[in-house]
Amino acid sequence: MAESLVSVIIVNYNGKKFLGDCISSVKQNARYSHEIIVVDNASTDGSAEYVENNFPGVSIVRAKKNLGFTAGNNLGAKSAKGKYLLLLNNDTRLITSLTPALREFDNDKKLGALGCRMYFDGGGFQASFGYEHTPLRIILTWTGLYRFTGSTLVREIDENESSYAKPRDVDWVTGAFLMTPKSLWDNLGGLDENYFMYVEDGDYCKRARQAGFRVAYTPNVEIIHYRGGGRPWGGERALFNQMDSYVTYTRKFHNGFVLFFFRTALGTIMSCRALAYFLLGLFNNKAGLSEKQRAFFGAALRLLKIR
Repeated sequence: MAESLVSVIIVNYNGKKFLGDCISSVKQNARYSHEIIVVDNASTDGSAEYVENNFPGVSIVRAKKNLGFTAGNNLGAKSAKGKYLLLLNNDTRLITSLTPALREFDNDKKLGALGCRMYFDGGGFQASFGYEHTPLRIILTWTGLYRFTGSTLVREIDENESSYAKPRDVDWVTGAFLMTPKSLWDNLGGLDENYFMYVEDGDYCKRARQAGFRVAYTPNVEIIHYRGGGRPWGGERALFNQMDSYVTYTRKFHNGFVLFFFRTALGTIMSCRALAYFLLGLFNNKAGLSEKQRAFFGAALRLLKIR
């Protein structure tokens, strides 16, 4: 395998507590010429200063405001010199060598994007790839039907651990770990900045497949992903960003009639979820129920454009 330079891009916003482990794990497991680029999205927790003081070999790109995941990665890629780019979440830690990933690209010049095996901090399996974001699949996923059937029609993400035992082609891989050739990135124009965060990885992988490239998963590279900074519930802003990204994706790849149906159906589901949390709150004082009620109601208003 010819030695290749990889540019590891880590977008950060107030993630100082994760950066030390993340950067150290890259240095330990990238056993070839590489560069690490940290894009700091105007953090207020001293993240940029921490990296500057503790990792002098790491390039720091300071954004003047929080650009989000998508524009942050695009900004980092502008200064990248590697043959391959690795988008790596700040709340991740590599636990194996990256060499098997490079070998996959060396063996197939039509490999456009590669994902890896992920674990939660406690060691449990975490899903890292999924199925095409069709309007119907997104709608059915949010009904919760995936809890009762193994059908891929009702789930965006493949959460069947047995699916991750062997390498395979997939529709998309998570942007928490996404390796791609820099040449393809440049040809596709990087990530679509109409997405602030969420679904931008699925969009990139779809465009790579449309350009004739494969999107694949390998179990031979492993990371720990704390996922959402370790929070089980991402909060209202994360939910709104996700709904906005769904709309952007559907508008981009489907016609106006499909978009209208999609917004109406998903907005109705969000309303039902808000109602469910309201009713649960009448009989249960569990913390977070009222917050989720407001978040899902707000998501419904965004989808139905009643705001």
